Amino acid sequence: MTANIPTIEALRAALHTVPDPELAESIVNLGLLKHIDIGDGRVDVVLIPTSATCPMGEVLIEDATAALRAACPPGWMVKVEFDWDTEWHPGRMSPALQLRFGW
Repeated sequence: MTANIPTIEALRAALHTVPDPELAESIVNLGLLKHIDIGDGRVDVVLIPTSATCPMGEVLIEDATAALRAACPPGWMVKVEFDWDTEWHPGRMSPALQLRFGW
């Protein structure tokens, strides 16, 4: 039965397909993924917004939730939320993206 439980790697790969609506880059490469927790029939994900106002926040949460649901067995609960207390900074980006953006 454990074969149906998604792995952290599979969930991370699913989130890797989600682009930030404003920057059109993967939310994983941008360093917006803070935490993935797999529980009993549920997945909880915490993202870091790029700004305190994050105007596309709802879209980002909806897109991430849809990607995670596709990677989970039917009936699993998926919760995606922002950690508004953790500040995003360019150092969170993948090294390749930092190089491309010149940071």
